[in-house]
Amino acid sequence: MLNGVIEGFYGRGWSALERRTLMDWMATAGMNTFVYAPKDDVHARARWRHLYSTGDLEGLRELNNEAAARGILLFVAIAPCLDIAYSDPAEIELLIARFDQLLGAGIKGFALLFDDIPNVLPEADRARFSSFAEAQAFVANAAFEQINAAGGQMLFCPTEYCTRFAGGDVTKSPYLETLGNQLAEGIEVFWTGPEVVSPQISAASLEEIGRVLKRKPVIWENFHANDYDLRRVIAGPLGGRDRNILQHVDGFITNPNNELLANFVPIHTTGQFLAGPDYDEASALDNAISDWRPQFELSFSENGETLSGEQIGLLVELFYQPFELGPRVALTLSQCRAALSVSRPDPGDAKWRGALHAVRKLSADIEALHVATTEMQNRDLFHTFNPYLLEAREEFSHLTQYLNWLDTGPAAEEVFPADQFQNFYRRGPGVAVQEILKRDPAG
Repeated sequence: MLNGVIEGFYGRGWSALERRTLMDWMATAGMNTFVYAPKDDVHARARWRHLYSTGDLEGLRELNNEAAARGILLFVAIAPCLDIAYSDPAEIELLIARFDQLLGAGIKGFALLFDDIPNVLPEADRARFSSFAEAQAFVANAAFEQINAAGGQMLFCPTEYCTRFAGGDVTKSPYLETLGNQLAEGIEVFWTGPEVVSPQISAASLEEIGRVLKRKPVIWENFHANDYDLRRVIAGPLGGRDRNILQHVDGFITNPNNELLANFVPIHTTGQFLAGPDYDEASALDNAISDWRPQFELSFSENGETLSGEQIGLLVELFYQPFELGPRVALTLSQCRAALSVSRPDPGDAKWRGALHAVRKLSADIEALHVATTEMQNRDLFHTFNPYLLEAREEFSHLTQYLNWLDTGPAAEEVFPADQFQNFYRRGPGVAVQEILKRDPAG
């Protein structure tokens, strides 16, 4: 089974050094597949008709060699979906020429991507094809014939790559049905689950999409992606996935955070999920933190002192999962919300005192964590988390100030003193729109 990582996010792609670091992590985690598909690479989309320059091709050849040295199969993605003329034979020839060039460089894995585009067949292609799916299948099959003959493998990302994009019921999607009937046997198909970022993926849902596609899907796992929300990273363990889903897929490829160094725990725990029959989030996280801890060595330490395991655990808890904060952070904020259910809490109330203590302690621990990270030897790791950690520190500090003021027992007509406001609120067009729209509890 293919298992590994796809560099498939929007934003600046990773550097050559970062990709080597990633593949070291992957090899340790027992992963065997790396899909090179950065949306930022103009060769993948805007310049798909053009061959790679000698220098760019050499870079991919080196990446392929680095992957092979670690027992990893490299896939290189091409996404002609923005402007390809499906019915033009010259376009197919240009696409195949690109694959031939990469095959000549020793690359055997390829991904053909048709994601994140309008699900509409261009007017110029309607005389030749009856549907968008038929046109895509035709192009994919033509490419696969060449790739397969050379001993290569091919992944395909459909335009309807999750249940929601298929109208909520994959069994009623003409697009997916056509792909299932017309895509050549041997072409593997990506699938993200019920959603683009899926809280859970069930075995039953994978069996269902497998029947429609007439092949087991390859999971494109967006659980740890953050390119849709750049105010945070997702640094916690893989969740919402039962290992019984693996018998219903032909691959499990994770598309993680844009910030490479934020992905140690995501990669480590995903590897544990894929490798072990008894995956447990908490245990997997403990194992990952233990292996990650040497990267948190403090500058000028004489005996290799690092941040404590508890501090690294708090860092992960703050940026835990896409739909969950870490247990301690979530519990503390829940206590705080309950305590603030009345406008003027009773300072003598036991629940109030417990909530106040919990917030004060968490705020102090976050501040201490932030200070400690500034002294880390690994500056790249520090800068990866610093913007997010600084925001968390400031927000919890302000929350603590407000609770401390309430603890003095102010009269009902009193307002929070202006001189205690911390002037760090984030503005900009996004915030302006959020002030207009009423948000639900999920944000």
